[in-house]
Amino acid sequence: MRILFASAELAPLAQSGGLGDAVSGLAHALASRGHDVTCVIPGYRSSFAGWATLQGATPLVDDGEVRVALPSGDLRGRWLRGLLAPGVSVCLLDAPALYDRPGLYGHPDDALRFIVFSRAVGYRCDFAHPDVLVSHDWHSALAICSLRTALDRGLNRAIGTVQVIHNNAYQGLFPREAMTLTGLASELFHPEGVEAWGRLCLLKGGIHWADRIVAVSPTYAEEIKTPEFGEGLEGAYRARAHRLCGITNGIDIHRFDPGHDPALPEPFDALQPAGKRRCREAISKELGLLEPGPGRLCVAIGRFARQKGWDVIADALDLLVAEDCSVGLLGDGELEIAQRVHEAAARHPGRVAVRVGYDEGLARRLYGGADCVLIPSRFEPCGLVQRIAQRYGAVPVAHRVGGLADTIADPEFEAVHELQGPVAPQRRATGILFEPLSAAALVDAVARVARLGDLGKLETLQRRLLRLDVSWAKPAALWEKILEIAAYEAKGRL
Repeated sequence: MRILFASAELAPLAQSGGLGDAVSGLAHALASRGHDVTCVIPGYRSSFAGWATLQGATPLVDDGEVRVALPSGDLRGRWLRGLLAPGVSVCLLDAPALYDRPGLYGHPDDALRFIVFSRAVGYRCDFAHPDVLVSHDWHSALAICSLRTALDRGLNRAIGTVQVIHNNAYQGLFPREAMTLTGLASELFHPEGVEAWGRLCLLKGGIHWADRIVAVSPTYAEEIKTPEFGEGLEGAYRARAHRLCGITNGIDIHRFDPGHDPALPEPFDALQPAGKRRCREAISKELGLLEPGPGRLCVAIGRFARQKGWDVIADALDLLVAEDCSVGLLGDGELEIAQRVHEAAARHPGRVAVRVGYDEGLARRLYGGADCVLIPSRFEPCGLVQRIAQRYGAVPVAHRVGGLADTIADPEFEAVHELQGPVAPQRRATGILFEPLSAAALVDAVARVARLGDLGKLETLQRRLLRLDVSWAKPAALWEKILEIAAYEAKGRL
């Protein structure tokens, strides 16, 4: 199949979080299965800077003009195309007035920037005619709407469309006046179109018109149909539930590989796990932490944000120290949470260490040395942290929500909560789950890891994690089926 990905992010060219990793990982996995994947992204300043440093990528070449009609006049740009890897091409929308800036988001004219991007993607489909257009999150969802409305003609009708929901909390909501930028008929500004609670909702352009909707985990696909997680769009998801499914993300197991990671003081894998003990000693020393008993070296990595449950981590720090744990924290974000974790570090020198910002090498050393990784997210569409933790033999200790519930097996938790009836003998633990979301429940979950350490069983679990398949191989096979269905059904529209 010829597949066109449209995304605001693509690692390593443009990235602010896990979206870029997910899009890149899936594109490469589908290419490895014999498909031709073109990734269309805005031509950010970082995109061009990143391309210049890539090894093995071809030079960018001019691939045609883009012209988008706006109330203020035509906006012109160009497509620049290059080969990122075998089977994976990249098309940059070169429109310096919109994208040649620091940062990807947060500009006053973001409505214009991403509406133009979506419309340009629609125009590219109009002449390239891929078998399937895959829109990732809200930034390009309007392209699907355009294909099924303003551009619904000729061979365009045979283009299958898939809307991916990486994070439903971000919907591309803008004042209704932005509707004039979309090139769509004004009649589409209603709840069954692209309007939500009086505002333009770009994500609805994908939800309502896509042939298939894919959330990034099966549990999240169910959650977004509820008021708790739907963020006002639960009715739209319920209306299209017959087109909605969930597929968990994988990770790049070559990029994240404890057996060949130069950031680690010593490599390790399932066959030679001894290096993890050396990593544990080294990270404790690097952070100035007392090396605790087995199962009691806890870390947390990510944004200091309530969504990620860092307020719960802050609440739990004194309790964890009372249980003889040492805790290493790496992240940045909300000032109130940052202040609280720093105060805990001051109260417990040698037991709590905080590093503000993001240091890729330090993050890998934390994963490599940790007994467990704390992930108390309030909601988590899929999650990257638990997959990396598993890859590095660190036990993920996670709130049972979203993709965390789908990627972490915890037979003891499931049996106690009667979630799946009798636990099948072949089902083995790949982490620790807890609920409700509270400091006490988090500490109790960590205590389970400590008990494994005391009983000499922690290394068995760590070896299992190191053997676990967290790659894109299985998700890509599921994705292939969805794309084939979307392409086949689209052909019936001709």
